[in-house]
Amino acid sequence: MGLLAGLFGVGGGILAVPALGLILGLDQHAAQGTSLAMILPTVALGAWRYNRRGSVRWRAAVYLGLAAVVFSFAGAALALALPGRHLRSLFAVFLLVIAWSTLRRGRAAVPAAAAAEAEAPGQAPRQLGIGALVGLLGGLLGVGGGTIAIPGLVLLCGFGAQEAQGTSLAALVFASAAGATGYARAGQVDWIGAAALFLGAALTVPLGAAAAHRLPQRTLLLAFAALVLVVAVLELGSSLRG
Repeated sequence: MGLLAGLFGVGGGILAVPALGLILGLDQHAAQGTSLAMILPTVALGAWRYNRRGSVRWRAAVYLGLAAVVFSFAGAALALALPGRHLRSLFAVFLLVIAWSTLRRGRAAVPAAAAAEAEAPGQAPRQLGIGALVGLLGGLLGVGGGTIAIPGLVLLCGFGAQEAQGTSLAALVFASAAGATGYARAGQVDWIGAAALFLGAALTVPLGAAAAHRLPQRTLLLAFAALVLVVAVLELGSSLRG
């Protein structure tokens, strides 16, 4: 999980949620709540590593984070009202859409954004909109939201891959904290499991962050898309089997 946070700028929920359900036998709600509890310290550590390399745009991170907090509570409440099987199917479809859009983007050249353009005040409405979607889907599906924030920052705000990943991690600190709180109040967090996942993640975040700043942006995007596609197929198969 930590390798994903460092390498791709996501919290690791796209792997943690299926693993907690398929391997450890947690129901979908508990898997998503535990995933968010693990994601919080993981993304904080990842954001710190990216910030040391100058790859976090803090104004954008604040806009994304504040909007995500507001909408994550609504997402968590909706998730707790849905049957677990339906939630798992929705999660698989979400991953397939992300994989497809990322593959399309990775096949094209990814321009590097100038810092002034990325931080321009006119970007605020777009960044708030991305943050709202991050919070809603993060609370609903138990993921940190990086799979939404990174494509949004690249496509709509002109960020380069590394800057999008670092800014995403900083924003996800806010979003995952709010989402985890919603699940914890409903008793849907396995705190021992979350702590164990984080301890393993903490060891690999630095490795992922270092690799992300050495690899070409197109390589990062295509690798991320391939990973999401594999997880989506596994989740969809599990959902169909019931």
